[in-house]
Amino acid sequence: MMLLKKIQNYIKQYVEVIANVLQCEVEIVDENLIRIAGTGYFEKNIEKKCEGLVYSFIFKTEKSQVIEDPRKNNLCIKCKDKEICTEELEISAPIFYKGKIVGVIGLVCFKKEDKERLIRNMNSYLKFTEQISDLISSKLFETEEEIDKRERVDILKNIINNYDKGLIILNENREIIDINSSAIEKLKIEENLEYSIKKVNLISKREKLDNEQVYILEIEGNRLNVQGKLFKLKSFMNKEYEIFLFDKIRKNRLKEMKEKDIEDVRTDIFNIIGNSKKIEEVRKMIKKIANSPSTILITGESGTGKELVAKAIHSCSDRVNDPFVAINCGAIPETLLESELFGYVRGAFSGASGEGRIGKFELANNGIIFLDEIGEMPLSLQVKLLRVLQERKIERLGSNKSIDLNIRVIAATNADLLSLIEQGKFRKDLYYRLNVLEIELPPLRERKEDIEILLESLIKKYSLSFNKSLLKVDSNLLKILKNYNWPGNIRELENIIEYLVNMQDEFGNLDNEVVVKIEEKLNKKQKTIERASFKVNNTLTLEAVEKEMIKESLKKYGTSREGKEMCAKELGIGIATLYRKIEKFKL
Repeated sequence: MMLLKKIQNYIKQYVEVIANVLQCEVEIVDENLIRIAGTGYFEKNIEKKCEGLVYSFIFKTEKSQVIEDPRKNNLCIKCKDKEICTEELEISAPIFYKGKIVGVIGLVCFKKEDKERLIRNMNSYLKFTEQISDLISSKLFETEEEIDKRERVDILKNIINNYDKGLIILNENREIIDINSSAIEKLKIEENLEYSIKKVNLISKREKLDNEQVYILEIEGNRLNVQGKLFKLKSFMNKEYEIFLFDKIRKNRLKEMKEKDIEDVRTDIFNIIGNSKKIEEVRKMIKKIANSPSTILITGESGTGKELVAKAIHSCSDRVNDPFVAINCGAIPETLLESELFGYVRGAFSGASGEGRIGKFELANNGIIFLDEIGEMPLSLQVKLLRVLQERKIERLGSNKSIDLNIRVIAATNADLLSLIEQGKFRKDLYYRLNVLEIELPPLRERKEDIEILLESLIKKYSLSFNKSLLKVDSNLLKILKNYNWPGNIRELENIIEYLVNMQDEFGNLDNEVVVKIEEKLNKKQKTIERASFKVNNTLTLEAVEKEMIKESLKKYGTSREGKEMCAKELGIGIATLYRKIEKFKL
């Protein structure tokens, strides 16, 4: 295998040091008895084969040998140079690698005084020789690992350079320190240039293609739309690096993605289900105001379908081929909402993404932004939103560069904004800016004639999703559902239908016990509402009803995370809304 040959330069250094320290000559041979290194007499015969009778014996026995009387020792009898040999003493030890002998190290004295000195400390010198042997073995392991690692790196580089995706490695300053051939081609970088002078800026666009993030990649003034993945890693020296694996986005792929999203939105107007007069008025209003640039305020209780209406407006408008971007102002922590809306540049604040980020306003440019639960927006952000509505410009956090906006704003709330204005929690000027056009969505209890058609739609949805037969709703179940007042509105009805489709048999029938259980559950909730209901000036206080229902539900399911999730599901509201109401009612 000639393993020792691979570290010959190191071995030569070892033998020089050992010879100077021990005041004797040193040689090392490999498994073929070829001299790899030597001092004094042995140095001129490096790379040559030696007689090596003692060394051959060591290869057989795998044990160290001490020859105190060369020429008289049994191992020396057959040596052809016995008569002219001037050696006085020899200490030899095997060199092991992975359990096999790959060489021998020999210490040789040619002077009697050196021999006497070594004999006086024989055990120490023998142990030292064996330690040197172990040191060489360790170096072999280290070298073999380095060679393997180098080979693996070379193989990996070869694979990476033949990979059709671009790959760049960036340092903590976002400078390129390595790059593959595909990335050079895609970024149009000249191969002979120093990559480290190339600074890269990555901006996440939030969209995804083929489960990969979409980015804007900026380099030397050029901007490319790419899709890819960004990996962060730390070296052993705790240096931070980023690996960016990417591909350019073909124009037709962007078009396909947009068309798919548009198609999904265009169906939303048909999903505003119902034949009641109030729903028909909503549909008429949507068609009438769809192409107007004016802001819209959609009001209605939780679960009435406010986002569905916003999407329907988008699908009927002349902005249908441009983005529809939704954000729930109540579901995002106050500290993050500003960066979500306005975006930020790299290093804008502690904990910010290294590549910066486009905000929802910028993402919605030329299209529609839907601000759900606008009543939950902090006052500080209400001021900024008012400025956006007035000036149609934004600045990313950490930047002083203005970005022009051409967007339509649709806001929605289940809160009484006028009451919030009186409490100092909502700006009056913002309310009037938002409430240019208003769409009020009726609660389900005020349009019970739509329950049947809603049932039909929801049953089809979940039967198809669960690959089950269509649920059969008899007159008794229909009566139960129509008698209930649905405080959670359509969302609560949808939860009930999902449960029933899960409970049905293979033919779409429900056991009587399931129907009885649903009736008892709805009756109990109805009684809770009635207990909580009281009148002030002949007006039902909805907040009192909400508080009592949440209180009863928390008592039933508990206050753990799982319990609250079940509570939210039963009430037909989102988990963020539930947390907010728990805090509001001090429950």
